[in-house]
Amino acid sequence: MKSNWRGVKTCCDAVSPKTQMIGDMLLLSLILEASCAPAPGLVDIASPGAHGDMDYETLMRSAVAIGPSLRAMCDAGMHHVGRPCDLLEKVREIGLEAEARMYQATCGVNTHKGAIFSLGLVAASAGYFSARDKRLDPLGITEGVKAITCGIVARDLMHLNKSSTDPDLLSHGEQIYVRHGLTGARGEAELGFPTVMNHGLPALEKAVKNGLSLNDAMVHSLIAIMAHLDDTCVVHRSSLEILEQVVKPGAKRALAKGGMMTEHGRRDILLLDKRFISLGISPGGSGDLLAVTLGLHLLSCLT
Repeated sequence: MKSNWRGVKTCCDAVSPKTQMIGDMLLLSLILEASCAPAPGLVDIASPGAHGDMDYETLMRSAVAIGPSLRAMCDAGMHHVGRPCDLLEKVREIGLEAEARMYQATCGVNTHKGAIFSLGLVAASAGYFSARDKRLDPLGITEGVKAITCGIVARDLMHLNKSSTDPDLLSHGEQIYVRHGLTGARGEAELGFPTVMNHGLPALEKAVKNGLSLNDAMVHSLIAIMAHLDDTCVVHRSSLEILEQVVKPGAKRALAKGGMMTEHGRRDILLLDKRFISLGISPGGSGDLLAVTLGLHLLSCLT
């Protein structure tokens, strides 16, 4: 399926071996994120979590469907000439194709829309810097994401207000910005994924260094992200109060007991999973940032 989107390479165009490798690492991060368990409230390899419309198989079909788009976004970054901020529209155009492929694979279920945005930016930044022979370290890639998304919150959100905007015409993220002032995935990206860099990635690396299995290290990282992220998926599906009174405090308590590195912490995480499922809480934004965390970790291993 070819596209006539202003010269942007599509999923079916040939890509270089380096682009293929970067795209494959990011696809792997998406698959690993969906596979780790227990993932409180989220779909994982053992449970559909708080979701009645999707399961692990759905996420796998979705991930495979959007994998070529991640390679295409990397390729767009690799061949980009000009300012990094001019890459954003190319990423968004390829992202629309990725969403269409996702919905086709899942029969209309939104499994990875947020991940397409965040991982797509990582892919584009990695491609941009790889073409310039720069190391694919997490700081460099996230600085690239900051450059690509510079001004996105002001352009996309700050003109919206409660009195003049019809909520029915807004996306979920835009509605939450209007109601609560949370900038969601756009804000995280424009700041270079601070929740990942300050919490998710250090937690993952510490857990691996301490000898935890990859699964347990991923869960530990996920809980660290949940403890600090203003997760707009929670706010959309539940409420801001649930985020501030249940999700963040619960994750912080589990971490204070050692997270996946102690028996007490593991027990708390299992209880957290049961509670989130019973209350219908799904921290999807945290899941997306775990995928970003894994992507940055895997890409750093390539150099």
